Parts: sequence; structure tokens; C-alpha cells
Amino acid sequence: MIKQNTDWGQILWLAENREILPLQGLQVGIVSLFPGKNQARHIHYDEQVIYVVRGQARSIINGEESVLSAGDFLHWKAGVEHQVYNIGSGPFQHLLISNPYADSAEQVFPGEEGVLDDIEVSPDLIYVAIEAIRTQFLETLHYAYAIFDAQENLVLQSDFYPEYCVNCCRPAANPGACPCMHQLQKQDMFREQSYHCRYGMEVFYYPIFFRNRFLGYIQSGYVRHAGGADNKIENVYDVPESVVAGIKSLLRRIVKAVKNYCEFEQFRRNLVEKELCISSHEEAQRILMKDLKDAQYAVTDLKINNHFLFNTLNSMASMALDGGQMPLYQSIVDLAKMFHYTLRTQNSVVSLRKEVDYVKAYLQLQKLRYGDDLEIMYEIQEEALECQVPFNFLQPILENAFVHGFSESIRKKIRLEIEMDRDRLEIRVSNTGKPLSPQTRYAVNQGILSNTSHGLSMIYNKLLAAYGEEFSFRIGEREGYTCFFIGLPTVLRAAGKERK
Repeated sequence: MIKQNTDWGQILWLAENREILPLQGLQVGIVSLFPGKNQARHIHYDEQVIYVVRGQARSIINGEESVLSAGDFLHWKAGVEHQVYNIGSGPFQHLLISNPYADSAEQVFPGEEGVLDDIEVSPDLIYVAIEAIRTQFLETLHYAYAIFDAQENLVLQSDFYPEYCVNCCRPAANPGACPCMHQLQKQDMFREQSYHCRYGMEVFYYPIFFRNRFLGYIQSGYVRHAGGADNKIENVYDVPESVVAGIKSLLRRIVKAVKNYCEFEQFRRNLVEKELCISSHEEAQRILMKDLKDAQYAVTDLKINNHFLFNTLNSMASMALDGGQMPLYQSIVDLAKMFHYTLRTQNSVVSLRKEVDYVKAYLQLQKLRYGDDLEIMYEIQEEALECQVPFNFLQPILENAFVHGFSESIRKKIRLEIEMDRDRLEIRVSNTGKPLSPQTRYAVNQGILSNTSHGLSMIYNKLLAAYGEEFSFRIGEREGYTCFFIGLPTVLRAAGKERK
């Protein structure tokens, strides 16, 4: 047994034995919460199973309160928020089985990879990778973390910092600027380590390497790991060893996910470069690239999002049951317009008027779903509607607000502004979704330029094929709204000809 003392009690850890604990990383211990003590609010970085041996305690999991007594058996997933108070006269004891995410893969550091290839690694690779895994992975983690590039510029920072950190440093108001985020000297930034910030919290630091290049680093933790009464911080939980193991496992998962995507992205870029070198005939190369892009556009242009279609039909069914005949009829007309536009339009170029009509039909169907919670505003210059534009470049940008921007708890507003300024079309798509920090906007803009299968990146490539370098497409902020800014020439080049 190994004893770990904390300011709220102690844990007797069973020393790891391969015959008893065959699963790497699994930790088992007897936890004792002393009379009158409590474990302050904290996040579980590990999956836990507990069996109460004796005593009573008041437990609060994600805001839900319960009383734990001898014989209770519970299972908690990683990521829950927990508080517990001993309400008995003796120690509250339970058997703890902790299972952090086990990842046996060790990170390779410079000098350990052997012969280095001659392939250049772009500095923007970490931005592309983080943007690629942001919505499906990183934003699902309700933990505190910050990711930086090799020049210590913030790439992404989570919103879930401990209350103590918020009071001391206000990380949300000062993203990437907490003293602990730039505490290491340059020569110390190339190894995994932990250190304490000026306020006593422990920070875990993991560098991110790809093909022997230092891309940046991630840090997390921000916990108190005192191991006793020393360095006591009022109302800050003294974490057990299992939490430390969970933090390290989480950081290894993130580093591995970044490296895996970098490998994919580097392979994709190398493949594109080699294909261009192999083709010595310019016309054959042009036809090949056109066919590839046509195949990409077919996927985005001729398919209506399954979730959107399901939600629309579900809303229409509800309206039919409620007897709303006229709105139901109009919704069927709008849906038919969308199908007609996507299935019958064979040209890659259409008038902006048709594109706007398609967008209006789409937004009316969203209005069917959200009702008065969705406000739609149009400010469109009539003269601009005669311009020719690429087919279906606008609707995916508006759809992005519903997929990534809006929260279910807020009133939703969308504004579409189109105007002509001499020989330019200026288009702005604004929404009242979750505000994006400058760092997040920068990461999204890097993702748009990444030439991946990301939805916004495909729109960028469609505009690039139509306008060359003479257009602009970026995300920013306008009057407190998240806003996409699109600038297009009024003259569109298609198939070697100019179209107005």
C-alpha cells in the first residue's frame, strides 16, 4: 500500500501488480474523507467506480445532490463536476477504482526519430489540425486547457477554468495571457513536465512535435496537488494521484490527435504536390483538377443536409397535426424550391437573384423549425442581384450558423447584406451565435485556407476556382455579431470567359 495524505483525508493506493491489475493505468485505493471535511468542487479527469465501505456523505454530481451510505455502488464518467461532504461522525470510506484513458504510445522527441526526411513542415499545420479536431473532440472536453504554436501564440483556449484561476487571472478576459502560460524558458519547452504557477496551482505541460519539428504545446491541469497540509489554498480541492494520471492521459490523447491529423494533412499536401509534378501536360492536369473539383462540388451542391431535412419534415408533420394548413403549404413550396434548385441547376454559374431565392427558401424552412425564436433580416441592393456567381456558395455559410454558431438557449438572429461597390460585390452574413475570440477566429480562418474537406474550406476553393485570387472570404465580427465577409468581383471567370 502507498499512502497519499491530503488536507481532507487520505488514500491508500494498492501498488500496481500486473497479475491483479492487468489493465495499464488502472488505479485502486481506499479513500477516507475525515469527519467534518469536504472535497471542494472539482472535475473528474478519470472514469471512476466506487463502493462505499462505511460512513455517510452528501454528494453533488453536476448539480444533483444525493446521500451516499455503506453498500452504495456508483459509476461516474470522466468529465463530471463533483463535490462531497462528510456528514457522519466517523470517516467516510469508499473503494475507488480509477480508470484514466490509457494510451501507451509515447511521444517521440527530437533526436529519437532517426533519419529526418527533407519534407518541409508548414508552421500553419498546428492551426489546421486544431481546427479539424476542434468541434468533434476539443470542444466536447469540459476541462481547462490552452494550446499554443511554436512562437507562443494562442491557438485555442477552453472556457472551463477552475473558479480559483478565474478569480486570480481571469483567463476568459485575457486569453493566452495568464502568467503560467508563458512561464518556461525557450530551452525548457521541449519536454513534458509540470510546474507550479505563482498562485500555487500545478500546471502540466506537453510539447507537440511532428517529424522532429516543434509545432507548439498544450498545457492543462490547473489543480492543487499538495499531498498534505502544505501549500493549502482555501476551497481548492487537493487532488489525488488518480486525477494527475487522468490529466496526463488526456494531454497525451490531444497530442496524439493533433499529430495524427498533421500526418494526414502532410500526406495530403505531399500527394497534391506529387500529382502536379507527375503531370507534364498542362491541359491534362487542368482537366484532372476540374474533374476532382466537380466531384467535390457534387457532394456539397446536390445534397441537402440530412439533419436539416429530417427537422424540416418533422416540423411539417407537427404543423399538419395542429391543423396549420397555410403555413404547411408554404413550407412544402419552400422545400420544393430547394430541391428544384439543387437537382435541376446543372450550370456552375447562376444569377445572384436565384442564389438569394434559394437562401430565402432555406431560411424560411429554418423559421418553420424555430418560429419566433429566429429573426431574419435582409439588406440587399437590387442592382447586385443581376451579377453571376458560383452555384450554391451562399447557403452553406448560413447553415454554418445553425450547425456551429447558435445555442438553443438564445434568440437567434441572422442578417444577410449584399451591396455593390463599383466593380465589387460585398456580402456579409451575420449571426448572434456564440461570440468567437480573436484567437478562435484566426484558427477558423486558417482552417478555411487549409484546402481540406471542411465545409467552409470547400466554399473557399469553389470561390478560388471562379475568381482566382481576386476574392476575399473570412470570418470576423460586426456590431457584436459573428460575421462572414465575402468580397467578389462583379466579373466572374468561367471556362475561360468573363461573365457579368
